Amino acid sequence: MTVPRAEPVYFGPDDRPLFGWIHRPQHPARAPLGLALCSPFGYEAICAHRTLRHFAEAAADAGIPALRFDYDGTGDSAGDDLDPDRLSAWIASVHRAAETLRREAGCQRLCFLGVRLGATLAALAASERSDVQGLVALAPVVNAKAYIRELRALQMATGLATPAESSGDDPMEVTGFALTAATRAALSAVDLSKLERAPAAQVLILDRHDLPGNERWAAHLQATGATVERRAVPGYAQMMLSPHATVVPAEMLRLAVAWLGERAAVEPAAHGDRYSPDDNSRQGRDTVPLSRHSIRLPAGAPPAVPITESAEYLDSGRALFGILSAPHAAASGAAAAGGTAAHPRSGILLLNAGGTHRIGSNRLYVTLARRWASLGHAVLRMDISGVGDSPPRPGETQNAIYTARAAEDIAQALRYLRERAAVTECRALGLCSGAYHAFKAAVGGAPLDSVVMINPLTFFWKAGMSLDAPLPDQRVISEAQRYQQTALQIRSWLKLMRGEVDVGRIAQIMMRRAGSLLNRHWRDVARHCGLPLTDDLGRELESVAG
Repeated sequence: MTVPRAEPVYFGPDDRPLFGWIHRPQHPARAPLGLALCSPFGYEAICAHRTLRHFAEAAADAGIPALRFDYDGTGDSAGDDLDPDRLSAWIASVHRAAETLRREAGCQRLCFLGVRLGATLAALAASERSDVQGLVALAPVVNAKAYIRELRALQMATGLATPAESSGDDPMEVTGFALTAATRAALSAVDLSKLERAPAAQVLILDRHDLPGNERWAAHLQATGATVERRAVPGYAQMMLSPHATVVPAEMLRLAVAWLGERAAVEPAAHGDRYSPDDNSRQGRDTVPLSRHSIRLPAGAPPAVPITESAEYLDSGRALFGILSAPHAAASGAAAAGGTAAHPRSGILLLNAGGTHRIGSNRLYVTLARRWASLGHAVLRMDISGVGDSPPRPGETQNAIYTARAAEDIAQALRYLRERAAVTECRALGLCSGAYHAFKAAVGGAPLDSVVMINPLTFFWKAGMSLDAPLPDQRVISEAQRYQQTALQIRSWLKLMRGEVDVGRIAQIMMRRAGSLLNRHWRDVARHCGLPLTDDLGRELESVAG
């Protein structure tokens, strides 16, 4: 399959720009039908990022222009979880995406495709429009009050503390993302089975095959006049695995694209209805500024300055993608007039954590980049090749977390920072695999002034190693220390005699610890004697520090 190129765009109001990708077909279908893809919420959105890209690419390959996008306060768009009126803002984001798709791709008719809460938002927005011909709902959230209970149970299952129920104003954390009390209250009022108007004339529901389906909602849609097709399909659980392990649900993809293709092949209604936005829609009369590749964001708390964010390809082949956050030119000029440099002196490169795209775990990189840029730094959030929205290099596979080509990617990103942002110093920060790649780039001689490594899984990656280390070295050390302390307690020996102690695990821990200590002392001696060593972390650290 030849995948059409995608174009990164910012759209929507100047003060609250949204980010998205337009996937244009090489050969548009005869009937101008467009597809807007609505992502789920929070960690599910990070896991589903790769799948939604595949859906958009497949739609464009079938002749249907597609737009995938980040809602207000999510992903690469402006704002954050704690802003007010989240539900209204998310629905408004769907409307603005629809208007952008109509304008950019010339679509008269639309279909919405949503995953989980994204299907809910798609249905709510579609019910306010008259140009949405079809809705594809993947594992939709029909009753949002039950969904919030599910999120609370998920957070409790992680073993992390949850806000006290009495603290109604406190945000509820869900795997690193926040739902404020106001957002929870607004969502709790949403029940798609109570909508008086069908969101579209034709609806495809793709339920999980391993859980009860949405027969009740399907019956309600049919009662309101919609033609409904419902399937129970495998693949959802694999789609929501950790980003480094996520699997695109092939059967869901096939069914959805085939269904969309049938809609695209149908001529518009003969009575001349051009499917214009509903006059009663809250967003139907919105004017949407032209899409663009850079935006300006306001300053935060003093001494912060306004910043510019640009969606950029970092190489001439338009393969490596990233987003550059830097002080706004006007603000930099004012600083120069006051005697400081017009360009940021320091550049910071943020590297993917595993398979998570450039927004970082829990959207951490977006927050860091915007804050640091407002303080005068140029910050580049990049996707290494094969991850996020950077395609793999020739001979490499998608979502290869420890790609051997990462050093080339980092070298290109550093060149981009020095040439495009005119920085004189470059630093790299990475989490997990990003920490590994930053360190190895420095060891390999990349022009980095410093490296920040957070929780690296390993310092010496070998093909076939597990990305889910069952017993990391730091766990061995802490467990060995704990066993040494409890060995002096009488109750520990009593538990041992009652058979309540896993002797095998203790033996494994202590042997691992003893082996680690012996290996460390041997390497110190060998290094002192000048003997060559493989996988010599000490020498690599010395080379970087020197």
